[in-house]
Amino acid sequence: MRIGIYAGAALGAALAVGATAVSAADYAVQPVPDDLWAVMQDTSWHEGIDCPAREDLALVAVRYEDFEGAPQSGHLIVAAAHAEEIGAIFQEIWQRRLLRFARIEPVSFHGGSDAASMAANNTSAFNCRTVTGGTRLSEHSYGAAIDINPIQNPYVRGDRTLPPQGSPYDDPGEREAAIERGMPGLVTPDVVAVFATHGWSWGGDWTSLKDYQHFSKSGN
Repeated sequence: MRIGIYAGAALGAALAVGATAVSAADYAVQPVPDDLWAVMQDTSWHEGIDCPAREDLALVAVRYEDFEGAPQSGHLIVAAAHAEEIGAIFQEIWQRRLLRFARIEPVSFHGGSDAASMAANNTSAFNCRTVTGGTRLSEHSYGAAIDINPIQNPYVRGDRTLPPQGSPYDDPGEREAAIERGMPGLVTPDVVAVFATHGWSWGGDWTSLKDYQHFSKSGN
């Protein structure tokens, strides 16, 4: 299990509970632990901007393969209402070995910075923030969106690619070629289909821009 730079010993112990549980069942859902909640304050959760209540969020521990094919335990904070289906989605991805992940940890471990989390190629979910380039709250603010391997699956709008390290993967032709070469981390149609089964849509299907890393729950 990886513990990020913002995680102290107490938080590491709290997340280890999820890691223990996930070893037996591929995923585990629990309330947000006290130590993690403390780390979230003023990083991914903020007073006064309509962030969800603590009880409306949940911590989901999941199993995944890293880029070298080694098994790891990761953690996602999502809306409590979506926690079980997120567990089921990642369980199917793990069991079918559909996708490898660089890392999966709460964005609070990166100071709540979307840019820092993307640069670290981190897969994350909840982050109470505005949309990229806008002022309204993102779907991530409600725990109803997930960003997967941002470097291999960048946000693309016009000539802007985020993170910049994702530029080799920002064109459909480049992406298809990388998938054919067996490059790990790229979202494939099989992954999109697993999310779609549970009512989650993919930003790679958008027309005004492409957000290849982004999955969100339809209706949120």
